[in-house]
Amino acid sequence: MKHKMKYKTKSNMDDSFDFSMIPSFNEHHRLLRKDITVSLYEYYLVGEIGEPENYIDLVDALRSANPQDDFIIRIASGGGLLSTASMIMNAITESQANVHGYIESNAGSAASLIFLACDNWSLSEDAELFVHTSSSGSFGKESETYEASVFYRKKIHKMMRSRYAGFLTETEIDQVLKGADLYFDADSITERLNRYTDYKETLIELQLQDFVDETDDFDEYAPVKKKKKLIS
Repeated sequence: MKHKMKYKTKSNMDDSFDFSMIPSFNEHHRLLRKDITVSLYEYYLVGEIGEPENYIDLVDALRSANPQDDFIIRIASGGGLLSTASMIMNAITESQANVHGYIESNAGSAASLIFLACDNWSLSEDAELFVHTSSSGSFGKESETYEASVFYRKKIHKMMRSRYAGFLTETEIDQVLKGADLYFDADSITERLNRYTDYKETLIELQLQDFVDETDDFDEYAPVKKKKKLIS
């Protein structure tokens, strides 16, 4: 759902208005008015998360939104396909809008990953979030199914350690990867989101510092360029 809001100003004038009060154009008074369109998007992520092609409208809207827009993803889902969740998380990361995750009732498994990928969060009083490792199956020759199992196990472990870091402890992530299911109510989610926010901010600061250090190293060895001149 998309709502557009335009902010405009309006003034009413009657015949008695004294136009001499308006400064002429050549005086040093400049008033510029710009109408800015702000869009609010709301998407309801409900039920089982299905095939990726069913979420093209969501990822396209996320990538098309402008920096001044707000995008709310309302979640009531126990999870679903990890491939679809990854596609949605990529779009959230690439979105210029402020993406807000809201748990209406439950956010489990893949839905919890989408929730944590948002820029900021809120939840209802009855919200719950649960985490467990993925379930999968494959058919084919024994050698093929073994190779696929080893590959996806490594992939899932890497993804879960990355995505849940800061929200879950290392011990909790190990427990989940061994098959444990973790459940959190609204109070626990709120407490953990506060820590998760601090973790993400620290991570961004470290990444920024690494970028600055790399830039300094590059400048040290980069050839000196001639200064550009302004031609009048």
